[in-house]
Amino acid sequence: MAAFPEDKLRFDAAIGLHAIRAAHDSDAVRSAESRARAIAARDDDNPLRRAFDDTAHAPARATAGWAIPGPGARVNVNRILGEALHCKDNGLRPETVAYATGAMRDGGGYQTTHALWALAIARDRGCLADFATIARPLIDELRAAEPPGPGPEALATDLFAERLLMLELAGEQGPPLDAWADALARAQAADGGFGQLAPDEDPYHRYHATLAATWALAIRRPDAR
Repeated sequence: MAAFPEDKLRFDAAIGLHAIRAAHDSDAVRSAESRARAIAARDDDNPLRRAFDDTAHAPARATAGWAIPGPGARVNVNRILGEALHCKDNGLRPETVAYATGAMRDGGGYQTTHALWALAIARDRGCLADFATIARPLIDELRAAEPPGPGPEALATDLFAERLLMLELAGEQGPPLDAWADALARAQAADGGFGQLAPDEDPYHRYHATLAATWALAIRRPDAR
């Protein structure tokens, strides 16, 4: 990740690397985070800055002013993450929680992973006291959707790692997570990355798979070297 072309980095790299560094610091992680933060700095009013900068603030209209989508529709996952990150300042709407636990879900895919992530963020920031009850259907959904190991493709590895990561952030433990983590660790390539790219596939897909996998393994094994 430290060697990835800077012009191809995206904002979310700064979020993941900040969390990785908090669990497992190293020269390489610091280098990768520094480069990612330089890219994220260009979007200085993004509400998701709060994920790696507790001094970042956003007005309520930017975090809780988006419209809950109607039946059969979804919004960008960043909307609900932004509301959760700023919930202590700007509130967490009941209709947002209802959306996260209902229409946002997609059977264990990226929508459900981000819904659970948002709920975990809100819990960690003191905005969702009944997290255990509210989040259980999403946790069960991700557990049921996770295969024994990641597929070889970058996107398959990415989703496998993201399911595991969000379950960990939700506080889940036990043998299935241990087995998924072991399978993920075994999938690491010789160059340190995760997942294979198809010809002409966006290289950020492999970067993100590596980001998600490293994050999931770092918070699980913070003392590994």
